Amino acid sequence: MNITISKPRIVAFEVTHKCQLNCMHCRASASEKADREYLTKKQCKQILFSLAQYNKCVVILTGGEPMEREDIYELIEYGNNIGHKMALATCGYLINNESIERLKNSGILTLSFSLDGPDAISHDSFRRVTGAFDITLAAIEKAKSNNIRFQINTTITNRNVEHVPKIAQLAKKLGAYCFNPFILVPTGRGAEISDEILKPGRYEMLLYDLAEIKIQNLIDVRVTCGPQFSRIMALKNPKILSKKNNRKGCMAGGEFAFISYKGDVQTCGFLNLSAGNLINNDFNFADIWENSTFLNNIRDLSIYKGKCGKCEFVESCGGCRARAYGMTGNYLNSDPICNYQPAQQSRF
Repeated sequence: MNITISKPRIVAFEVTHKCQLNCMHCRASASEKADREYLTKKQCKQILFSLAQYNKCVVILTGGEPMEREDIYELIEYGNNIGHKMALATCGYLINNESIERLKNSGILTLSFSLDGPDAISHDSFRRVTGAFDITLAAIEKAKSNNIRFQINTTITNRNVEHVPKIAQLAKKLGAYCFNPFILVPTGRGAEISDEILKPGRYEMLLYDLAEIKIQNLIDVRVTCGPQFSRIMALKNPKILSKKNNRKGCMAGGEFAFISYKGDVQTCGFLNLSAGNLINNDFNFADIWENSTFLNNIRDLSIYKGKCGKCEFVESCGGCRARAYGMTGNYLNSDPICNYQPAQQSRF
């Protein structure tokens, strides 16, 4: 087995399954019907502590809607006190003058908001809640007025791919420090709209468009579930290949980890396979992270199949393991929407 085990520097922690929205692409299939939390406040703190013992990280509290937890401010403060840098991904509907001040006082590092269209019609239809666009913009304004940094996330599908340049422009106009497109993966409710997944040729065009936005410094661009972006950046402008300006394609299982609302350690939130449960193993994150056969398979590039196994960019890209699993049933298969044709000689 040819692997390198890196300690994660970014961890998304799904602290709740509750959410009042009904987004058609929701990875978590979150619902307002989730009437109880799986993880208590004590368990959440134990998870944060276990993680800090292994490596102090940027921890992104997510959900569902993490603001649905009454103890969210205490969790943020606790995470900061033990050495993490705490961030939060929110839909914005619980952001008001009081809550934004409490977030700031608890020491939140940054917020992320989602905009899936450049206007109310496109965004609200995606989120399936009238007024969602205006709610998000109002929450953004409250973050800005409190000098809290924020980024804009956008899930890209066939229905909104043509709007990407306008969404990026809106993100810059609003004052976001980063535009983070998420390429649709068929998991959660996203599996119900698998016909919205971009075709390989259209996906390739999108990556070049995003590279232009980044290179022209319209706004910083980071792509999630689109690891081929690293290849495009390398081909587009080799000078961009510094750690500061160009991240590795897929960081899941390496620099990135995901912890579910049940305490399961995963590569990411889109590959719904557990490497081990923190509650069941007495909150030993290090043991799961380093010894999981599943995680070590993900890290072993030599066993990747198809085009990914032959590709000269596999070390910098990696392909999307979640999309491979969601569309083919095997997380080691090639990313089905990648349009690149590598040399036919095996990479390993």
